[in-house]
Amino acid sequence: MSARTLMTQAWARLFETVDVIAAPAVPVTATASDQPTITWADGSTETVSDAYVRLSAPANIIGAPALTLPVGRDHVGLPIGMQLIGRSLDEAAVLRVGRAYERAAAMGNELAPVAA
Repeated sequence: MSARTLMTQAWARLFETVDVIAAPAVPVTATASDQPTITWADGSTETVSDAYVRLSAPANIIGAPALTLPVGRDHVGLPIGMQLIGRSLDEAAVLRVGRAYERAAAMGNELAPVAA
């Protein structure tokens, strides 16, 4: 059985209990354009491009609908994003949750408020 099939089956089981998953869009905010790698707290390194696609890869691999929304800013003002991932062929649920978040954020209720 292929890794993609196993992932699709595991995510299908997960979506038996939830409608939409909210997750970080990327593990870090923007890096300098000439920065080739990211060094994590444990000392491991990862290329910037690998880090930026790592969290969106599961939805891409299994073909799940996903939407990324800005949810706040980090301590230097760079945007922080959240991705919403839904069941296969249920784009409507993802869009409904995204719109609900946008309405709440418009009233000043960001998930990740600007850090002091």
